[in-house]
Amino acid sequence: MTSPSPTTTTTTPVAPTIGTAAVPGTPAPAQPASTQPGEAAAAPDAGLPTAPVEGADTGSWSEPGEATSRSGEGTSRNEHWRAARTVHGDRIGGDKIAGHKIELRFADKTMPLQELSPDLTEPVRYAFVNPDNWGDLSERFRAHRSTIVRGRAGQGKDACAIRLLSGEVETIYGLDPEVDVSRLADSIAEQAGTLGGAEGGIGFLLCQPVHAAKLRGFTLQNLEKALTDANARLVITLHSEVHPADDELHRYVLDLPAQPIDHKRIITSHLGWRCNDVVAAKLLDNPTVGELIAELGASEASCRSAADLAAIISLERDDDGAVNGFQVRARHRQHREQAFDLWFDGLRGAEERSFAVALAVLDGLPYEEVAAAARRLRRKLEHAQQLVLSTAQASGPELRIARQDRLQTPTARLLQTLRAADTDEQIRYAYGTVPVRTVHYQDPDYPTQVIERAWRGYQIQPTLLEWLGELIVAASEPVRIYAASTLGILARYSFDYLCTTVFHRWANSKDRRIREAVAYALREAAVDPQLAASAAAVVTSWYANRQQPRMQATAARAYGAGVGSLDPAATIDRLGRLATIDEFTVALAVGDALADLILQDPAGTAPMACTALLAWFTDGRRTRPAQLAFLILADSMVTWAPAEDGGPGTRWPTLLHLAQSVEALRGPLFALWQRAVAESILHEQAHAVLSGWAGLAEHDGEQLDVLLRLLRATVGLPVPDDRIRQILIRLAARWVEPETLIPLPRAHQAVMAQLAPGGN
Repeated sequence: MTSPSPTTTTTTPVAPTIGTAAVPGTPAPAQPASTQPGEAAAAPDAGLPTAPVEGADTGSWSEPGEATSRSGEGTSRNEHWRAARTVHGDRIGGDKIAGHKIELRFADKTMPLQELSPDLTEPVRYAFVNPDNWGDLSERFRAHRSTIVRGRAGQGKDACAIRLLSGEVETIYGLDPEVDVSRLADSIAEQAGTLGGAEGGIGFLLCQPVHAAKLRGFTLQNLEKALTDANARLVITLHSEVHPADDELHRYVLDLPAQPIDHKRIITSHLGWRCNDVVAAKLLDNPTVGELIAELGASEASCRSAADLAAIISLERDDDGAVNGFQVRARHRQHREQAFDLWFDGLRGAEERSFAVALAVLDGLPYEEVAAAARRLRRKLEHAQQLVLSTAQASGPELRIARQDRLQTPTARLLQTLRAADTDEQIRYAYGTVPVRTVHYQDPDYPTQVIERAWRGYQIQPTLLEWLGELIVAASEPVRIYAASTLGILARYSFDYLCTTVFHRWANSKDRRIREAVAYALREAAVDPQLAASAAAVVTSWYANRQQPRMQATAARAYGAGVGSLDPAATIDRLGRLATIDEFTVALAVGDALADLILQDPAGTAPMACTALLAWFTDGRRTRPAQLAFLILADSMVTWAPAEDGGPGTRWPTLLHLAQSVEALRGPLFALWQRAVAESILHEQAHAVLSGWAGLAEHDGEQLDVLLRLLRATVGLPVPDDRIRQILIRLAARWVEPETLIPLPRAHQAVMAQLAPGGN
């Protein structure tokens, strides 16, 4: 017997869903009263997002240990931030620099590459129409690793290049038209081991290069070996009116035939791919479709326009082959602008849209993190929870909340709908490298497009900010940093709104994670030249506010992140002035800011920062903050030295690793350790950090040798110091005491041999 249907339903409002306005009269989220001196209470306002739940800062001058017990956190934070910048890109004025997995280096410039969008590759793979001379083109293409494809505008030279590459390589990356081809060989050769070796090979597509006039035969000749070693191919597309600069270049040129491909052939091929054969045949027999094809032929349209027309016809047809010609014409005119909107508007319900937004924010992170964030957002976006009266219970009618089936949509189907994919990868965290399954959009433009669409297209701004605030205090550091990066993207659209509703309040938060997010968000916003001065002015106002040390701490983190476009010396000077404020929160922020600054250019900035810290040590007003900052640098920055077998590498303290090759760093570093070890201020924390260095070197002979040289210099330069020697001997003795849970016998033995009486 089937259970009876519910007889009564009611709904409990939760939050407006995407696409709906906030319900008038809905009570505003409760705003916290003013809890900090000088902070005005937020007025109740339904438009204000609820602040994230704060966790009070831990650590103080009486208990500073946590600040110096975050091994590798600074480096891990920096790597996650770089990954977030790659995902969310530098989208200024409609351009986006983004990419997955591959970067090319040109002298001091790094250029991330983006894999070609499936919107480009799939139609070419399944519906490309060969030009008349395709056999000759294919044969000549295989003869060289570098090729130039020439054709008139709209003749399909980019599609031809993709088709040629897809037949020989597995993955295709687009190169920036600004790239200098003459320097490409050195960059590819330098990274052949990283780029190549992919079993299916990789391809580079350079469309209409700006420096086409610089192309010479010897340039492509130099590329041949580099591309061969990297198992890669390069195709450059040029307009047919661009002629080779020398005779040597002619052999690399493939000219498309003068006779353009008939648009009907292109439309026929694309309809056959997008529809089944029966429907495609009916469509081609439809007079309306014939009119549309004729109109396209009369307009001197490009091959791409013919493919787009076929795509629109396939969307507007029915199974009988009927087509609304007026609707097709209207959509074809606006197709380029509407392509993304059509996809996003086609997502059904809160499940797909919440996952789409979560994936845009956390693109490239483990699936579990994205799914958890999507569930959290979905609870906020669903307009109502439905109460149902169930009469199926033997005990009588029962009022229940309608449950949603979590097994309703398989992950594979959801990712397909979202045009996303999952990948098995290795991701490095502060504790090491682990295998994970990540998810990402196949089109690298989608993350910023989805974020912009959700923010500007619907009245859910407070809901999105509340959700991002919850992610900012999440347990996962990558999630926190990606959420902060997204705040910066939103600030580009609504800078004043974010400042008044979020940044000013969060900059004075008791929670270090929230203050850090504000600093990183402003760094993202400041990339926009139109906002750089405004972001710098906001940070300066916090920096100068002596009544709000937490705001000054946020300013320190923002300067370390690069807000204000100051050079490293000017940034260090500003941080040094903040170090005169003997507030633990500010001192901690100064140390973290110096770590962020150094990691942007370790070899160039570390000597400057350590020299400045040494000067701060001698200033009584800054001694304690200086020691804390140095220990943060020594503990939080790590470098992974590559392993010969291609493994995850060996973990080094960054300052110790740099001391091998950066001579200007050695003197300040030795002197800093002398002061940190010998002075009474934070000496326990200094001993703990130095013991951490010994722990990293315990099973690495090369690292242990470098550490011993540092300790010898600490004891002996500029003159031998017996007190420091005795301190280090006592510290080494503790490494093998019974109560030491993880003993360091090799490090102990090496130090004793070098420093103890009777040693070498």
